[in-house]
Amino acid sequence: MQVTFRQFNLLKILSFLFPLILIIPLLYILFYGYGPFYVKSIAFSKIVISSIELSIFSASVAIGIIILLFSPLAYYLARHRNPVLETFVDIPASVPHPLVGIALVFMDSPLTPFGKFLLSHGINFYYTYLGIIYALIIVSSPIYIRSMQNYYEGIPKSYEEFAKGLGASETRIFFRIMLPLSVKGIISAGLTSIARSISEFGSIFIIAPYVTGWIFNGDCVASVYIYNEYQSYFDASITAAATLLVFSFALIIAVRIANYFLK
Repeated sequence: MQVTFRQFNLLKILSFLFPLILIIPLLYILFYGYGPFYVKSIAFSKIVISSIELSIFSASVAIGIIILLFSPLAYYLARHRNPVLETFVDIPASVPHPLVGIALVFMDSPLTPFGKFLLSHGINFYYTYLGIIYALIIVSSPIYIRSMQNYYEGIPKSYEEFAKGLGASETRIFFRIMLPLSVKGIISAGLTSIARSISEFGSIFIIAPYVTGWIFNGDCVASVYIYNEYQSYFDASITAAATLLVFSFALIIAVRIANYFLK
């Protein structure tokens, strides 16, 4: 009697095994942050929640601006491949992000003519919401642009060809036809970019370690706050990091749910 065994799918096993390399360190922090290293006064304290709120607020504003500014560019690249523009888009994603913060500090410095001009008109990046948001726009826009470029490439060209046949310009086609068709893609790409922005540290630590002004006056974004705690009170940094992970996981789940229903 012949016995048939199910095929041993090594690829499937490895595909489930190797991602553990990525997730185990985070689960480790989550376990110890709410376990042996738990600091009750820190976990959901006002300062931790405020830093997370500042991160979400800044990321949301930045992504809103990115959507307005770069959705047309994503569509243009989907229909007209341009190596020069694509290089410009990819540069922020390929450089160390502290360089972005240093560049913003120098650009707004009174040491340069342009910096003097900006400061004379009250435009200041250092320790301001403007600095955080500008940094997030630079580091997060490549993710949004590339995601939307892929989305537009997946939309059939029949709508555009019909509109062109009626004499519509490419600009009119984008705003009247393609933009309404891409709402689902914009939401999905925007949520993904927000998740990336919330995790940003390098550029923000340089340009705005904390902010001054309304609402979050004197607060740091969550990544900077956790780093500061790490240098002064290690246990507190682990608990704060665990709290940020909870919010990050919740956002990732929201992205997955949105992607599922927006298909």
